[in-house]
Amino acid sequence: MPQLPDIKTIGVMGGGVMGGGISQVFALHGYDVICRDLTDELNEKTRETVISGRYGYEGGIERGKLTREQVDQALARLKFVTRVEDLAAVDLVVEAVPEDLELKRKVWAELDRVIKPGAIFATNTSGFSIERLAAAVERRDRFVGMHWFSPAPVMKLVEVIHGPETAPGTTDAIVALCESC
Repeated sequence: MPQLPDIKTIGVMGGGVMGGGISQVFALHGYDVICRDLTDELNEKTRETVISGRYGYEGGIERGKLTREQVDQALARLKFVTRVEDLAAVDLVVEAVPEDLELKRKVWAELDRVIKPGAIFATNTSGFSIERLAAAVERRDRFVGMHWFSPAPVMKLVEVIHGPETAPGTTDAIVALCESC
């Protein structure tokens, strides 16, 4: 297996409750994040939730858990897009679209064509086997489950699940990433 990437830029596919929270956590912990959703309106809703939602950055400041400087730096690392092609250069892409098998498989097939060859693929699914989702991509050795518990900005638990073809180094890289957050 080729060298695993040094994960610096993370794409998140889907900006709903889970995708937005996952994006929020990664940006706060120093990663450049590109969150992709279908429309600018959906992206703006996600951005507002990240900033001022129940578990948003502003609440973290009010509770004394975050500083204004931390929040400003996190927001500077967080970008919202509507084009899948804007995720092309990420080191890791986390899929957080609704729990619909055919939708997820369609999303993964599209991402497999767009994302750079060395990237790791992670799904936030809680209901489908990693093997069934990984079947939609060519690079199954870099496909892993990364099931975040909700709400992502509060829960300090991420379940990492390997599929039958997931390389051990892929799983190790995702566990290390989770520990860094």
